[in-house]
Amino acid sequence: MEDVAREAGVSRALVSLVMRDSPKVSPAKRSAVLESAAALGYSPNRLASRLASYRTNTLGVLFLDLHNPVFADIYDGIADGLAGSGNQVMVAVGSADPGTELEAVRSFVDLRVDGVILAGYTGSPEDLAAALRGTPAVVITRELEVDGVDSVLCDDFRSGALAVEHLHGLGHRRIAHVDISEWLPYTARREGYLWAMRQFGLEPLLVHSDMTERGGRAAMNNFLASGAAVPTAVFAHNDLTAIGIMEALASHGLAVPDDVAVVGCDNIEVAASPLIGLTSIDQHAGELGRLAAGAMLKRLAGGPGPAVARKLEPALLVRRSTGPGAAP
Repeated sequence: MEDVAREAGVSRALVSLVMRDSPKVSPAKRSAVLESAAALGYSPNRLASRLASYRTNTLGVLFLDLHNPVFADIYDGIADGLAGSGNQVMVAVGSADPGTELEAVRSFVDLRVDGVILAGYTGSPEDLAAALRGTPAVVITRELEVDGVDSVLCDDFRSGALAVEHLHGLGHRRIAHVDISEWLPYTARREGYLWAMRQFGLEPLLVHSDMTERGGRAAMNNFLASGAAVPTAVFAHNDLTAIGIMEALASHGLAVPDDVAVVGCDNIEVAASPLIGLTSIDQHAGELGRLAAGAMLKRLAGGPGPAVARKLEPALLVRRSTGPGAAP
């Protein structure tokens, strides 16, 4: 600004007024300053001006995994919810590693973001609170009891129960659940599955895997190689895992749904492909992102207050991967 002021023959303070679009500057002097700025290639330091106002208009967004399309759907919802707010987004990936997650959150806070949105956080509430250092946050897909941290999620317990109810209604009695690693804090889908199996007097069968297509394929290949009785239906923790399961079944000559029915969860776009036709539990990923963005903007506008949680009801979308099973 010193250079622009010298070039335009005005004070530095007047250059500052022009750059802030102040109406207190005459058209002639405004024109002179803008012409000098253009000639010198001057660009205002937006970060410095934002810090001076104690806001950076920047939000940090942490995703569990960018390989899973459900997080792309969540991001689209966040972007839609922030549209027109003047906020920019910085993105980091946690990779289901609590240490990596906390490092990303600390970096966001050090960069003076106004708030943090976490989609798929796996660490502890206490560690998150310490890393945030009072920065407002919204957690998607999980409810945490942390002051100033709002939550938006789908009812995962109901999702697990809904899958079993659907398969039981089709006549299936040997229903397996390909679950996630036991250490991950996302247990509600498993708990809903176990509850519904008990309600119907059925014996549960849990097979652990990661949350990837590769993991689902490996889990089913290992199960089929074990010689155990093949279930007539499988509920997978998410759609990617379900697709991997379908690939493994096909490689062993088993047809879906004639030999084994498969239900996924998340309702990612590829699940609806005619080539896959996966029955899935819709988690309303885009809406979760929009709600998280709205909760963050409300938190920034209103300041401190009790944490708020918003929970959506899942929806079953039936496609060709499920069909009648033979009741005993």
